Amino acid sequence: MIHEGVAVLTFRVAYVHSLKEKRSIVSSMKSKVRSKFNVSVIEADHQDVHQSIVLALSVISTSKDMVESTLQSITEFLLQQFDVELMGEEYYRENY
Repeated sequence: MIHEGVAVLTFRVAYVHSLKEKRSIVSSMKSKVRSKFNVSVIEADHQDVHQSIVLALSVISTSKDMVESTLQSITEFLLQQFDVELMGEEYYRENY
């Protein structure tokens, strides 16, 4: 069985004053997540709101536990590595 997990994480970055500054942070977040974890990550929403970042992450594995632990590890990693505040998190899981 194949397990898929998707996380949609919403962060607040109160110190950001421009979209250019935000794009730099988003680019760094995506790059670091991709290099540390073998997952897909995109900026999913709020592209034109400079103090809000919405990332969507996708993980696929044959192990349900691996999917869940990876998504949780990514959330913790982002909070440790970046000066962001987690405002919301949604998780979706499918089995195939």
